[in-house]
Amino acid sequence: MTSGSETSAERLSQQEAEDGFYNDTSEFLAELSGGSLHMGYWESASDRATMAEASRRLTKLMAERIKIGPGDRVLDIGCGTGAPAIQLAQSTGAVVVGITNSPAQLRLAAEKAREAKVADRVSFRCEDAGNLGFLPQSFDAVWLLESIMAMPDRLAVLRQAAAVLRPGGRLALTDFLDRAASSADAQQGDAPQYAVLMGKLMSLQDYPLLLEEAGLVPVEITDVSDRTVARTLGCMRQRLEDDRESLTQRFDAQVVDQFDNIVLRLEAAGFGYGIVVADRPGQ
Repeated sequence: MTSGSETSAERLSQQEAEDGFYNDTSEFLAELSGGSLHMGYWESASDRATMAEASRRLTKLMAERIKIGPGDRVLDIGCGTGAPAIQLAQSTGAVVVGITNSPAQLRLAAEKAREAKVADRVSFRCEDAGNLGFLPQSFDAVWLLESIMAMPDRLAVLRQAAAVLRPGGRLALTDFLDRAASSADAQQGDAPQYAVLMGKLMSLQDYPLLLEEAGLVPVEITDVSDRTVARTLGCMRQRLEDDRESLTQRFDAQVVDQFDNIVLRLEAAGFGYGIVVADRPGQ
C-alpha cells in the first residue's frame, strides 16, 4: 500500500517530474485519450465505441456514483484539461472546482470551460492535493478521475479529500492497479515520463484499509480492468500509427516518439484499473 513513507526529497523529485511531464504533454495526451486524460470504458468486447465516446462514458459512470445534482459543489482533484469537470457540470447542474498543479492544464481547462459556456459553474485553480486550501466540509462530493496514482502519498490526499467533504458526502476515484509481477518493472521504466504516468501501483484489496485510515467508509471497490485498459491503449496505439504525420505536425516529434514508447511499455506492464467509491460518515 502507498503510504507516507517517501522522503521529502523523493516527493519533491516526483512532483517536479510530474509537473514537467504534464506541462509538456497535456494537450497531446488529451488528443490521444479522446479529450480527457483518462481511460475509456467499453461495455463488452463487441462494443464499437470510439475512444472519445468510451472516455465520456467513464466520466458519466463516475458522475452517477457521486450522486449529485443542481447546485451541489464538487471538487475535482487532478482535473487535467477540464473535460470531465465540464461534462459533470453540464449533465448534473453541479458547481465544479477543479484543481491541478500544472499551469498548462489550468490554461487549457479554463479555455474549455469558456468555450463550453460553463465558466460560471466550472472553475479551475492551481492547488496542492496534499494540502488543500478549502474550508472543511465545503464540498458535497470529491472525485479523483485517474489522478491519485500520480500523487506521492495516496493517504494524505484521501485525508485532505475527507476533510473538505460534508458529512454524508461522497468520494469517487479511479486508480491503476498492481495485478501482475511485471508491474514492478513498469514503475521503474527508463524514462521518468513513463514513471509519472504509472506512479506507485497498489492492489485493489488494500483500498478498504486505506479508506478507513482516511476517515472514509467504503461503498464500492470494483475491478474494471477488462473494460478499460487494453482497449484504451489499443486506441492510443492505433491513433499514433494512423495519424502520425498530422500529430507530428501539430506537436513536437519528440513527444510523439515518446508516447510510442510509453504505450508499448504500458501494454506490457499488465496493470489493472479500478473504481473506488466511499462516503464520509455522518449526516
